[in-house]
Amino acid sequence: MTNLLIGLSALLAGGIWGSFLGVLAVRIPQGLSIATPGSRCDHCFTPLGLSELLPLVSWMRSGGRCRRCHHRILPEIPISEFATSFFFLFVVFFPASIEERVALFLFFSFALPLTLIDVRHHRLPHLLTSSGIATGLAFSTFTMGWKGLLGSGEGALIGFIPVALVALFYSRGMGMGDAFWLAAIGAFTGPRNLSLVLLAASSTGILAALAVHYLKPRGNRGALFGKALPFGPFLSLGGFLALAFPGLVHLINSHILEIPL
Repeated sequence: MTNLLIGLSALLAGGIWGSFLGVLAVRIPQGLSIATPGSRCDHCFTPLGLSELLPLVSWMRSGGRCRRCHHRILPEIPISEFATSFFFLFVVFFPASIEERVALFLFFSFALPLTLIDVRHHRLPHLLTSSGIATGLAFSTFTMGWKGLLGSGEGALIGFIPVALVALFYSRGMGMGDAFWLAAIGAFTGPRNLSLVLLAASSTGILAALAVHYLKPRGNRGALFGKALPFGPFLSLGGFLALAFPGLVHLINSHILEIPL
């Protein structure tokens, strides 16, 4: 199989899986079942036909609107399809072991819907974060046995406890959803990798806050951190970097934080 065919297959498979992840991002905040009813317009509730379920193609062909009620299609679906397609393409050609690729796939399948939900609704549903913790623990146990379970459990606790304390005593800074999501990330990465997760999340979060502040008209800026940004997307980015580029973790721990390895 040529690289071109592999790449096209990855894009197609990613689009299909991304469509499902987009459904999670739309339905879970509404408390709706992800299984029933089938795919439909979220405004007129008309069921979608097979020709309307082609990843990205259907959305572009319809101009991003329902062909019946002409209302705009929620952006979570096409964004998820697009992002997952290119994530699959990245994973297929990424020089890593099967276990590392599966870990990235599992993590991404939680990170993307949680990111989309946090951006729109400013919350991280426990249904997804708790499932992420369980999946991280189970995967680590399956691949490394009891040693993997202990490391995964330690990562989950170290990720959860400090953020949970911040959420309890300073709820404007972080929410309990952030604590559960960082626990899930720790379950996938283990405790040592959390240094990169937190460094990447905090630094990109600060840069995003600065960008939002200074891109506003001068008269509407207010306090620099007056309006909280959702932190989940930045945690997701940190988790992805820690899983995909373990060399960065070694660099940060040994040369920047001077943590003995």
